[in-house]
Amino acid sequence: MVLMSNSKEENMALAFSNSFLEEGKIELRKYQIDIASQCITKNSLVVIPTGLGKTVIAILIAAKTLEISPPNSKIIVMAPTRPLINQHLESFMKFLSIPDVQYAILTGKIPPEKRPEEFESHQMLFFTPQTLRNDLVAGRYNLKSCCLLIFDEAHHASGDYPYAMISDLYVEHNPDGTTLALTASPGSSQQDINDLCMNLHIPSKNIHIRVRKDEDVKNYIKPMDIYKIGVNLTSLMEDVRKILHIVLEERLRYLSQMGFLEVKCEKLYEKIIRKDLLELNRKLLAIIQGDGDKTGAYKALSINAQGLILFHMLELVEQQGLDVLLKYLQKLQKDARKKSSSKANRILAADSRLRRVHLELKKQHEFDPNSLLHPKLKILRSVLLDEFSKKEDSKILVFVKLRASVKNIVKRLKPHSQIRPVRFVGQATKSDEDKGLSQNQQIKILEQFKEGMYNVLVSTNVGEEGLDIAECDLVIFYDVVASEIRLIQRRGRTARHREGRVIILYCRDTNDEVYLRIAMNKLKRMQKNLKKPQKNKSPSKSLNDSNFTRFTFKKDSDMENQVKVSTYERQSSLEDFTTKRKQEAYLTKLEEQKQNQKDKDIILSSHLNMKYGLRKLLKNAEINFSIRKMDHSITLFGKICIEIRNPRKFTDSDISNLHRNLTRKFELVVIVMDFIGFREDFEEEKRLLRHKLTEFGKDNSIQIVNVDNSEEVFYLVKNIYEYNKK
Repeated sequence: MVLMSNSKEENMALAFSNSFLEEGKIELRKYQIDIASQCITKNSLVVIPTGLGKTVIAILIAAKTLEISPPNSKIIVMAPTRPLINQHLESFMKFLSIPDVQYAILTGKIPPEKRPEEFESHQMLFFTPQTLRNDLVAGRYNLKSCCLLIFDEAHHASGDYPYAMISDLYVEHNPDGTTLALTASPGSSQQDINDLCMNLHIPSKNIHIRVRKDEDVKNYIKPMDIYKIGVNLTSLMEDVRKILHIVLEERLRYLSQMGFLEVKCEKLYEKIIRKDLLELNRKLLAIIQGDGDKTGAYKALSINAQGLILFHMLELVEQQGLDVLLKYLQKLQKDARKKSSSKANRILAADSRLRRVHLELKKQHEFDPNSLLHPKLKILRSVLLDEFSKKEDSKILVFVKLRASVKNIVKRLKPHSQIRPVRFVGQATKSDEDKGLSQNQQIKILEQFKEGMYNVLVSTNVGEEGLDIAECDLVIFYDVVASEIRLIQRRGRTARHREGRVIILYCRDTNDEVYLRIAMNKLKRMQKNLKKPQKNKSPSKSLNDSNFTRFTFKKDSDMENQVKVSTYERQSSLEDFTTKRKQEAYLTKLEEQKQNQKDKDIILSSHLNMKYGLRKLLKNAEINFSIRKMDHSITLFGKICIEIRNPRKFTDSDISNLHRNLTRKFELVVIVMDFIGFREDFEEEKRLLRHKLTEFGKDNSIQIVNVDNSEEVFYLVKNIYEYNKK
């Protein structure tokens, strides 16, 4: 490695000189050495701006950890995407002296049956988190030999993302192992940061942060100028927006008069936001699915759905342009004629005011299509032409919220010879006209962007993290995001090795201004919260709280006894079990249940949906099971119940009642919510419903597991079986 001349820094660098580092390859920086030295053998979170060398810090820690660990210890590196995993592999191979044959990438592309051999025969392992989580849950291998677990883009460690479960398993398999979490954006609130540390078992005192203004990093930071350019809506856009406000106000007024909205004011559309209607939708669904009074709920649900559609139209007007709204209205009219169309769609498509807007926009498109374009597009074009007139070889990244707008912007920019734009989106295909890009196509486009074939990359949020995008001279936010995490990820694409600029385009007197203010405030709050000690009671979660051990335990283990005790306490008061007779009766009942099982430890209900493929999967795994007509979905060992339910047809009270009844019969109850093939009635319904169920389970000590595919159901059953079999 290259050592620095300063004697103090040289001494620090010498501390990392060992046989695992390639000599002369790394140009060490003081802050990297300082952070790395504090993370050795300690679970740590490192928060530094993009471009300051998080990977180098990870490599230094990896080299030192291998030096002090037993021979053949393994290191695992995880990142959210395959391209990012490939980047890490290249960096570690470049700077570590470990032979190339000891490196392996393990993703879903490698068959499950081959992954255990790959895991056992390599020292440096690079995973996508879903693959590692699935293998650990399936029991294909464990993490006992892993001395360091690295979580890149650690801000993902929340909700159902695999990072939290993997961390729980790591602590269980190897309590002496070390965790390193890396991110540029852990979240703005104190709670976000606390939760991240809690989920990854990191003490709050082990957070190491650097910001662009810190003394030891500012010399390595290239200047980044941030400009905000505001535009005004055109008169036609104002007219359309007024009509949409009138139609929306009618819907909001109805919901308010029915008592479903608490806000009371003259113009509800100025106080109510889209998020409020998403929350109301959840409440209305709960009312409809519950046992109480449903008066007005069904109509309110349809009115609310109309409100959400109208909010989306307003967003198109303010952020994307009337040309994009015209396409949306055309699609609305087309969808309304389908038999499968929702009532909300049909009502709005028939609204005379919206039909008038549609016809007016069609006329404008025929006579003067440019009049429908958003003023931001003209500013964007002007900024790009100005940039290329000053620096012909500039590379520019334009972030856009909607895929439809990406295509539209590329189309509008192509006529200018100086501008060579390319569309860059995710892998999902939305329609025949909006096809996704495969991973190979993405990589090819990025290579062409680096080589200069294209000089403007017009990207959705897929370009924010996890892809090796060439450093850009200019990053443009075509629309504003309220997320501080996305703001950090986006601006991190410039000013790494040379000066860079960020331009944020926004529309005055619209939600754009609100979102911009929110994002900037969150960013300030995040940096403030990271600088002060976290107020969490414990540096890490106990195993009882882990996402994994909460529904698995070894037979006759301490964990099983803990679960039994907590189950007894939940089912009834302690005095119910004070007498020896009642305790004996309870144990006798358990014994009878085991006897009824005969030689089959797993019983599947004859009514269990065949889509899960459990019979075939269990048979292939050589696990004995029997099929019986019963009220429960799956039982194991006569004492564990797995109940699979439809998340849409279950209210909070239903879940509580089900859990209460089942815990009278079983020691452990897991309620599985089936999201396989879930079709959303409105945008983000699935995410909101999953979050609601997860939070309800946490708040009420109910084990709720959300599944997206049949393999997850099988893994759950198989894992519980293997942990509890004799």
